[in-house]
Amino acid sequence: WEVLPGIDELPIVETWVGFRPGSRDDAPILGPTPVEGLIMATGHHRNGILLAPITAYAIHDLILHGELPEIAKPFTMERFCRR
Repeated sequence: WEVLPGIDELPIVETWVGFRPGSRDDAPILGPTPVEGLIMATGHHRNGILLAPITAYAIHDLILHGELPEIAKPFTMERFCRR
């Protein structure tokens, strides 16, 4: 409203969000990050609802046991690092 005076007076016709974060390779990003205590479970794009149970299982194991299950290891952020 500071940049566009009067915008707060306009009627709202429609709202929609629909954020579906994706990754560069269209696969989820799961697991720890360089930031202590920050764990990623993102990048599912339109398959988030389908992958929610296996993602929850993987992150649960990481938090409780300190390691991702084998099925989730290919989906860490490390796959984007150049070696």
